[in-house]
Amino acid sequence: MSHRINIVLDDAVWAQLQEIPHGERSKLINQSLAETLARRRRMEAFARIRERSITMEPLEMSTEEWIRQDRDNRK
Repeated sequence: MSHRINIVLDDAVWAQLQEIPHGERSKLINQSLAETLARRRRMEAFARIRERSITMEPLEMSTEEWIRQDRDNRK
């Protein structure tokens, strides 16, 4: 499904967009926006991970022991 929207572009961006053939403009804008939104989601996720890693206390066991204990608790 497609959606039509109105956006405001700076003059410099508009001039560059005019160089793109009419049939390719929407595809270019959609692809660019999708990439920008994905990058933004990743950056927000990394920020949340960083925040949580600061407050987490280190484990008193090795990773292998922790995984084994977690696996055994699920049985």
